Amino acid sequence: MTARNKRARRLCRSGLAIFYGIAGILHIAVPNPFLQITPAWVPDPQQVIFITGACEVAGAIGLLIPAFRRYAGIGLALYAICFRPT
Repeated sequence: MTARNKRARRLCRSGLAIFYGIAGILHIAVPNPFLQITPAWVPDPQQVIFITGACEVAGAIGLLIPAFRRYAGIGLALYAICFRPT
């Protein structure tokens, strides 16, 4: 891998970590906008919003730790597929 590719990967990884970190913190600190778009069939929506926020924060941190990077990336990709706004 070239130095240019390493730099690009590091920038993308950092950007994703920032994006998911902020989104996760917002899920926890200001849940109302997320509760408004949560489908009615979701059980205990406040708890689900909190847990998804915690998962986003954990994934963001995981992207920054080399030993967890791959697992965090897979987890966040699955999260993005499963928990997309409708």
